[in-house]
Formats: sequence, C-alpha cells, structure tokens
Amino acid sequence: NGLSEDLLDLLCKSRKQNTEIEGLTRTTRPAFTASLTNKKTLAAKEIIKFDKVWLNTGDIYDPSTGIFTVPINGLYLVSSSMMSDSGKHLHCHLWRNDQSNVGVFGTGYSQGSLNTVMDLKKGEHLTIHLHNGAVENAYGFHWLMFSAYLISE
Repeated sequence: NGLSEDLLDLLCKSRKQNTEIEGLTRTTRPAFTASLTNKKTLAAKEIIKFDKVWLNTGDIYDPSTGIFTVPINGLYLVSSSMMSDSGKHLHCHLWRNDQSNVGVFGTGYSQGSLNTVMDLKKGEHLTIHLHNGAVENAYGFHWLMFSAYLISE
C-alpha cells in the first residue's frame, strides 16, 4: 500500500508539473481551434475567416476577422490545414503581423497542412491569407482549420 501511494503521489506531482506553466492550467492556457464550415471563393490576399470555433481559451481568436491575437509572450504551436475544391488550387500563407511566413498548398481535394513552432510576443497577430495570385476556392466543410496553443513561456 505504501509503495502504491508513493507512486500515485509521484504521478500526481508529475501531471501537475506538465499541465501548469507559470500558473497557467489546462483551462486558462491560451489555445484555439477554428474551422471553415462551407465552400468559399477567396480573393487575392484575403484573410480566411474560420467561422466555426471549437475551442477559444482566453478569447484569443476572432472569427469575424480571422485574427489570432497573441495574449502572452511564449512559444506557440501553430497549425493549419487546407483543402481546395474539385479541380481547383488553393495557395495559402500564415502571416505574422504584416509579413508572410510559411505556406500551405492543396489542389483538387488534396489537403495541405502547416505546423510550426513560433516565438511570439504579446499583441502580435497571426492570420491565414490566400496567396497573392488569382481567385481560388476553399472546400470548407471543416476541412480547413487553424489552431494555436501556448507550449511554454
């Protein structure tokens, strides 16, 4: 019994250390996930507004603008997946403030994805933009997603 209790205590301490960052817990750590519900025709450089918000801890993503606003300094995992409509191309980029960053591409129902770890500062903005080419079509129906969460401060 004593050994079992010691192991349980150790497990609880380990779990607590892994779920808290400087006082942040699972329910307060900044995180969001949003998806696009329908097909959408996008103009050059248009910000994609992911309208279905699945998680938005800290109210850090605004579906009306498509903007993720960084709430605290830290390392964030940022990811996005895209799917183009039938027979169409879809070229998108992650933007940090006013600068294009990594890209993602899909064609004819193929899906592209991006995953990156970024050292972000409070107040910075991340968005997903259509490339500066021609009008393109996003498939939607939750195949297009945008997510970010704080890994560490």
